[in-house]
Amino acid sequence: MDFSMENNMYVNKVWVQCENDSCLKWRLLSSEDAAKVDHNEPWYCYMNTDSRHNECSISEEDFPEESQFHQSGFKIVYSQLPLGSLVLVKLQNWPSWPGILCPDPFKGKYVTYDLDGNVEQYHIEFLGDPHSRSWINATFVEHYSITLKPGKCKNKKKWYISARQEACRLYGYSPEQRLEMCHLSKQDKSKADGKVALVAKKRRGMQYHRKQCCPLKKKRNRTFVSVGRFRQEYVR
Repeated sequence: MDFSMENNMYVNKVWVQCENDSCLKWRLLSSEDAAKVDHNEPWYCYMNTDSRHNECSISEEDFPEESQFHQSGFKIVYSQLPLGSLVLVKLQNWPSWPGILCPDPFKGKYVTYDLDGNVEQYHIEFLGDPHSRSWINATFVEHYSITLKPGKCKNKKKWYISARQEACRLYGYSPEQRLEMCHLSKQDKSKADGKVALVAKKRRGMQYHRKQCCPLKKKRNRTFVSVGRFRQEYVR
């Protein structure tokens, strides 16, 4: 079937992920069913009202590429993941890499939005020895899966192994505990705070210097005396 004819099947639909660790498949729900989902409770495949995809043993349904939606004038909106979430990032020429959503030490936030108010990018501290951090498009970010199969990593193999091991340790941690493990962002935040303090100090010093070295000139009193049609100025 031509995508332009079937795209209405996907309008106003919501992807929900099964929270069974041995499944973690995504199921496509209608907006009505999605509105009934309790975000404070886990969701599983058997809760799906679509009998064709309500068991963990059933394959995840096919879904068009995002580019196809763009070509037809549609847009995929990504739900905002909570601060401190353990995530996987799909990187070009790299295996899916685990990381933590944490605030950018210089911007003070962990997520940015597009002009429509939808999630655009996440700030992520990547796990492994050593840590690294970057802003990543939301398209490439998803929840971490404990059942993740190791990807092929030709370069930096030890780095990838250490990242996977660290992710396994942090899987059972709370978001607050994971944020405590974001050492790199904390270090950079100290540097950022230090730079702000230094700039503020320099500005105060410049103001003091101006006051000491550049005193305001006193205004001179001026008296005007009329001389015929003209005005003569005297300064005293």
